[in-house]
Order: sequence, then structure tokens, then C-alpha cells
Amino acid sequence: MKKIKETYTSSNLKSSTYDTQTKELIVEFKKGGKYSYIDVPLQTVISLRRALSKGTYFNTNIAKTYTYKKIS
Repeated sequence: MKKIKETYTSSNLKSSTYDTQTKELIVEFKKGGKYSYIDVPLQTVISLRRALSKGTYFNTNIAKTYTYKKIS
């Protein structure tokens, strides 16, 4: 199991942790809240990290696409 953690300089996203084995992406927001997104492909996570606007990429390609649940 390998987890990849990233901290962002985004106005909305604080950090994310991705589990390469389970394809679970955990996203923490600056205003609070931590959410788990299920079955997110590695390439989507790589694209998020390379995006000029992390928030825009997240909202367009992850938030409205993958099943999620609030975990804290």
C-alpha cells in the first residue's frame, strides 16, 4: 500500500492523500471538512496536482464525478 500526500497553495483545498491500492482520495478543505472520494484513478490525481487551478480542476473533474462521503 502506498499513500501519496500533497499540500496545496489553493484558496479552497488544503491537502489530499491518495491510496494507490484502494484508489481512495481524501481531500481536506481549508474551511474545514475532510472527504473521501472512491475509485479515483491515479491519472486523475496526477492531473489535479499538475493543474494551474487545483480548485477548478477538483470541482470539474472530481467533486461532481466520484462517490464521496464526509469523514470529518
